[in-house]
Amino acid sequence: MATGIGVVLALGLHPVFPTQALAQSSTENEIAAVEILAPQQTIDIRVGRWDPIQETYTAWEAVGGAFLISSSGTVTLPLIGNMPAAGMTPDELGAGIAQRVQERMGLNDEIQAIVTITEFAPIYVMGDVRSPGAYPYAPQMTVLQALSLAGGIDRASPALVRGERSALNSLGTYRVMELELLRRLATLARLEAEEAGSEMMPPKELLSAPLGAELIAQEQRILQSQKSAFASSLAQIDELESLLQERINSLRVQADLRQQQLKLLEEELENAAGLVERGLTTVARQSTLQRDVADQQVRLLEVDTARLNAEQRLNETRRDRLKLTNERSRERVQGLQDQRAAIGELRIRMETEAALFAEAMRTGNGLVELSVMSPPQLQVTRMRSEGPTTFAVGRNDLLEGRDVLEVVLDAPSPNDSIPVRRLSPAQSGVLEQGSLPGSLSGADKTDPAAAIADIPPT
Repeated sequence: MATGIGVVLALGLHPVFPTQALAQSSTENEIAAVEILAPQQTIDIRVGRWDPIQETYTAWEAVGGAFLISSSGTVTLPLIGNMPAAGMTPDELGAGIAQRVQERMGLNDEIQAIVTITEFAPIYVMGDVRSPGAYPYAPQMTVLQALSLAGGIDRASPALVRGERSALNSLGTYRVMELELLRRLATLARLEAEEAGSEMMPPKELLSAPLGAELIAQEQRILQSQKSAFASSLAQIDELESLLQERINSLRVQADLRQQQLKLLEEELENAAGLVERGLTTVARQSTLQRDVADQQVRLLEVDTARLNAEQRLNETRRDRLKLTNERSRERVQGLQDQRAAIGELRIRMETEAALFAEAMRTGNGLVELSVMSPPQLQVTRMRSEGPTTFAVGRNDLLEGRDVLEVVLDAPSPNDSIPVRRLSPAQSGVLEQGSLPGSLSGADKTDPAAAIADIPPT
């Protein structure tokens, strides 16, 4: 960690204040004579008093210590409060601190202050480097030194291009995606048929493929199986609804019969009560009839309760039917959306692989010379009083704390010509073009559309 040290100031008579902040220009590569305080720096402050009579020095530890310069460029000290620091040298800040302490305490003796930079604000390296991030700053650090901290420029090494091998790889990938496309087309036809409630109508693309008939047969079996399972579930619900409805009707009949029995018992009880009053029958007969009425009322309540439970179960069964139907409809709609999206993506990827196949056949074998590309662009973003400023720098320009160094490598555009050093078939270790399978050797190497048409069918 680099350190800048302020001098001891004797400020009894003539305090010194800065008139202009010293600046370091990294663009012009000037070397500053002193370090300048800046935000995010950590400084160590020591304040003390010299007694010329006793010839002793007393350190005031309560005032000093380690302090961080805030983002606004100020530092907050005990007893003194907020003081501007950014743009000053350590000596100038020490002079200001000594003057402020002298004024606050009303002393005429010599106050001495020492300001030391113990930690500088970091720098930031980003872009095409191996290890972008924040790094500690050291005085007089150059752009080249910052690049070395970040691991250097992340320039790609020469790349070996194997055109025929890449063409075979693209062909294999195309074949796999073609099979996946056929499978999804068959699934989509099944879902559309199920949604419309009709027979499967496979597309012509599927009918003309060698595996199309097998895929269609598989999806038809799945369609029949799902229809059978759905119909079986609905049949079970229908059967349960019929049983519950019969149970409800039976309970209603029982309730009516018991209601009639209860009415007859109540009439008989009423007659018995009149006979008891006239002394024509016994009280025991009246009590027996009262028990029969109460028992019949309990039985009627049980029947009504059983009927209500059956009606509730019937409502739940109807909800189950609706839930089953809605869930099956939701699965079909979701399946249609997923299959259509996947088919669209597969078609795009197949076009890309076909284009890569054509490009690989056109390129052949060789070594891409990336070392001949243009040098990196270096630029620094620096915080100034008026705001951030971005400018270009060179390898030997100086940096400041809080600088953001950006490294940009110009990538070749699609129309740029990249140098390729051609290799012979023996050097590349791949098949001769004439030995490629199928019609690859006769494909148009400049037209991706022709490459798609020229790929043999699965």
